[in-house]
Amino acid sequence: MARRPRRDAGRGVFLYWPEQETDIAIQRFSTRAELATESARLFEHEMACLFSVGLSLQSEDRQPLVTDVLAYRGRRLQFASLQFTPHHTSAGVRTSTAPPRWLVTLQKAGEGEVSQAGRTRRVGPGDMFLLNLGEPFHIETGHITTHSVYLDAAMLRRAVPDAAGMTAMPIATDEGPGAVFRAVSDEMFALAPSLTEHTADRLADALPFALGVALSGRAAEVTAAPSRLQVFHRERVRAFVVEHLHEPELDVDAIAHGVKLSPRYLYQLFGGEGVSLMKWVWAERLERCRQDLSATTLLNRSIGSVAYSWGFSDVAHFSRAFKDRFGETPSGFRKRQR
Repeated sequence: MARRPRRDAGRGVFLYWPEQETDIAIQRFSTRAELATESARLFEHEMACLFSVGLSLQSEDRQPLVTDVLAYRGRRLQFASLQFTPHHTSAGVRTSTAPPRWLVTLQKAGEGEVSQAGRTRRVGPGDMFLLNLGEPFHIETGHITTHSVYLDAAMLRRAVPDAAGMTAMPIATDEGPGAVFRAVSDEMFALAPSLTEHTADRLADALPFALGVALSGRAAEVTAAPSRLQVFHRERVRAFVVEHLHEPELDVDAIAHGVKLSPRYLYQLFGGEGVSLMKWVWAERLERCRQDLSATTLLNRSIGSVAYSWGFSDVAHFSRAFKDRFGETPSGFRKRQR
């Protein structure tokens, strides 16, 4: 006999058992009953616990974030059905010690904008896109419904060596190569209540190769696909920048010296990324400042102190840049967070 859903210790979180026996842990949670100031934090906490994903969410127009999530967690296979009200999602550089993962999202309803590695694209119903959860990204959406699959980074790179050059790129799934991954994903979600661990493991092995088929339709549109050496150098540069973001002197020359590459090569390396290297650096600094200004543990730090700690040397310039990026002043943002 099937067991009834049971409320867990965390607010709004339920453990759920389907009618059929399954080895896949199924967990449902919602933020509908939460206070406006707590709903986003609850979602961030639950996603960190379920999928080791570090996220920062902000709802639109000061409205509470409303989410409904049905998560499936096997030994190696992890995926989720999610519904959101309008919001922004950001993620910085990964700090978790859990194995790195990539995210594949199928947009079931609604539209949004996704950004990573200097690329920003619109996605709509029927599109899918790929994100590296180990690197910074940003998502802005209206009311949406998605199916998300979390893939092991090592397995994905074996199946799709050039995946880094295809993040944040919409792939149609109504026909063509993208339809292959959508068909596999839809069947997986439909069969989730009856999946055994053995079958789930087999699916975890197959999904990266199904994704490779979907991405093959994009290969012709990726001009001058980067070589593995270029991808390696870009990852080195990004890691160096993240480690030295707090240094005001960080510029192209300093980065080139730190990674032992020429400034000219750095310009070439990031020339096709859509956003120049230094614009990406400033965007990263602004995002870290935004995270610090929203942290309850740092409310006693002045705005100037936060700005200086992430490499800004002029508070007035920081305030203008912050408003240009996020649509409000640092003081206004912090006041609203309080």
